[in-house]
Amino acid sequence: MELTKRYYSISEVAQMFDMNISKLRFWEEQFPSLQPKRDRAGDRKYTPDDIKHLQEIVELIDNQGYTIEGAKKALEGKKKKKNVNQKVIDKLVEVKGFMEFLRDSLEKSGDIEVEEDEA
Repeated sequence: MELTKRYYSISEVAQMFDMNISKLRFWEEQFPSLQPKRDRAGDRKYTPDDIKHLQEIVELIDNQGYTIEGAKKALEGKKKKKNVNQKVIDKLVEVKGFMEFLRDSLEKSGDIEVEEDEA
C-alpha cells in the first residue's frame, strides 16, 4: 500500500482496510495509541504513521487472530523492545562520536596518521 498524501480521511482509511468507519472509531477507543489528528471541523485526519499503526492492529486482530486485549499487549511489548534497542543505539552513537573526537585530536597533534576507509 503506497501512501502518497500527508493526511487521509476516515472514509479513505476505512476503504483501504475494507472495513466500516464505525470499526475504526471503535478501535480508536480501544487503542489509545491510535489517535488521528482532527481538523477544525473535528474530522479525523490519518497520517501515514497512523495508517501503519492501524495496519499492525489489523494484522494482529484480523489476520493472526489476537483478541483486542492480546493485541494491546503485543503492541506494548513491541514498544518496550523498541525502547530498549533505542537506548543501545543512542549509546553506540555517543561512543562513535567520542571515538571520532579522539581520532581528530590525535590527527591534529600529529601522533598518528589515519587512513580513510574505502568502504
